[in-house]
Amino acid sequence: MNGYIYQQSNMMCPPPDKDEKKQLRRYYFRIAWIVVTLIFVFSILNTLILQLCAAMLGGGYSKEQIDAGKEIIRSTPLMKAIYSYGFPFIADIAAFGVGLLVTKTDIRKKFTVKGITGGSFLKFTALSFGVVTVGSVINVIISAIAAALSGKLSDFSVNNTSALNIAPQNNPLWLEILIYLYICLLGPIMEELIFRGVLLDGLRKYGNTFGIIMSAVLFGLMHQNFSQCLPAFCMGLVWAYIAVKYNSLVPSMILHMINNSMSAVLMVLIQNSSIDISNLQATIMGYMPLVIASLLNVALRLACIIASIVIIIRFYSSGGKLFRTSLYSKQRTWKYFFTSVPWLVVIAYMLYGTVTTISI
Repeated sequence: MNGYIYQQSNMMCPPPDKDEKKQLRRYYFRIAWIVVTLIFVFSILNTLILQLCAAMLGGGYSKEQIDAGKEIIRSTPLMKAIYSYGFPFIADIAAFGVGLLVTKTDIRKKFTVKGITGGSFLKFTALSFGVVTVGSVINVIISAIAAALSGKLSDFSVNNTSALNIAPQNNPLWLEILIYLYICLLGPIMEELIFRGVLLDGLRKYGNTFGIIMSAVLFGLMHQNFSQCLPAFCMGLVWAYIAVKYNSLVPSMILHMINNSMSAVLMVLIQNSSIDISNLQATIMGYMPLVIASLLNVALRLACIIASIVIIIRFYSSGGKLFRTSLYSKQRTWKYFFTSVPWLVVIAYMLYGTVTTISI
């Protein structure tokens, strides 16, 4: 036994009987409410309130009036921030609260650093940025192949929406500070509390491997963006593994904040770089911080990829194994999760939202 997880040895064990099958489906049904709440508040409720507010600002419920109202919202920094960042934060809080109710997780026990050394943290840092970089490269290759097959390879471009789409522009300084506070601090904390906290704890009840993989899949799909899905999944695997290994959210929170902060720094540098043909020297000097930061970013990620390869080879060559999947777990995880109607609806919804963002 391993604490909260009901792991069994790989001996022969009877499959779930009729009563346990019902219990398993009810259990996965309850866990689904975490993600259902997140989607409902973040997407459905947010969209509904946005439409109503736009209609009131535009003076009516026709398409033209609603579009006019939305333009007012976009042009008002505070209102734009509320819809772009306020609702996601409220959705995170709501989903986390539901997660605490359905999983009964003692989240206070997740804020520990017991067993975490400086060396182990550096290893997981390298793994995190190594796998996310590989995931990003694979994503670009898949997109390029899709563009080539569709005959639109000449129009193909690498679209890093993770940074630019959330970049606050033309806002007062105080508002930009609040927005970056969410991007670099509050957002990572809340996402870790949800995905590596209550959701992972709920999904790993009958098996660590299942919990780690599915929490990473849901983390990737929740971004609702093709360019972010695979990298987020890869990073989610590492962070979920760390959370299970140390029963702590501290490492993944720190790594999440570092990852988002690196993107935020690049956002600021990109926004403050402009081309002035009349003053080429000033333009070059203006781009130097961005060039230096980009080169450092590339060098860091290449180093992390090499370090990750070394770490993985050493791990397996020394006889290391990840969490073993017992027969008991196999009989109580995948089948009942993927025959749970709420989870089928949730995954279908997130898959649709991810696939429709593919642009070639």
